[in-house]
Amino acid sequence: MSKLKPLAMICLVGAVVPGVVSTAHAGFFDQLKDAVEDTAKRTAEALAVEATQDIIRGMIIGYSSEQTRTSEEVSKDYEKQQGSRPVNTTVAAYRTEILPGAAVSPGTKVRVKSYIEVVEGSSGKSVTLEERLTIWDNEDNTVALKSMTKEAGEKGGGFTGEFSFTLPEGLPQGVYPVSSDLMLNGELVGDERHTLQLVFVGDSADPGWRLALAD
Repeated sequence: MSKLKPLAMICLVGAVVPGVVSTAHAGFFDQLKDAVEDTAKRTAEALAVEATQDIIRGMIIGYSSEQTRTSEEVSKDYEKQQGSRPVNTTVAAYRTEILPGAAVSPGTKVRVKSYIEVVEGSSGKSVTLEERLTIWDNEDNTVALKSMTKEAGEKGGGFTGEFSFTLPEGLPQGVYPVSSDLMLNGELVGDERHTLQLVFVGDSADPGWRLALAD
């Protein structure tokens, strides 16, 4: 016949030690809560980026390029400043601007204009000049929403380039970085950065979205 265990010992075996288990439980639930919140945040951000990409995916970007100065004209100016012609083809100037400078609403054409000067080198190597426009996400600036690369020229001289696009309805409010890169024979030789800010203006009777230049 087994002996009965004292009541005090039974109570001790089944007891919860205060300050030990409760603290462990609290820490566990805090970690679980943080993990759930972090996952929900990342999921929401991913969905927002995906929705913006879906809206802008069908947007058409146009491009045009025109030579405004001959290779000889640009080379003469370069030689006056530097004393001699470069051995390798060199980009002497690259600048861009976004037009219009005033706020515009979705549906209005936005233009990114560039001016390029290329000095042909004495080596006589071929020239391939390209421009790339990229529109970045307003929430995650490392995500490219839309990008296009076009040939800007095949020789030295002065050139004007222009990317044009119309931002579609439904884009989320925020600041959209816009980058313009210049490549010479596949190598990055110039880059310009701008920002477009989509903001809400108007009153309850006449609401509207406006795109403000935040350069």
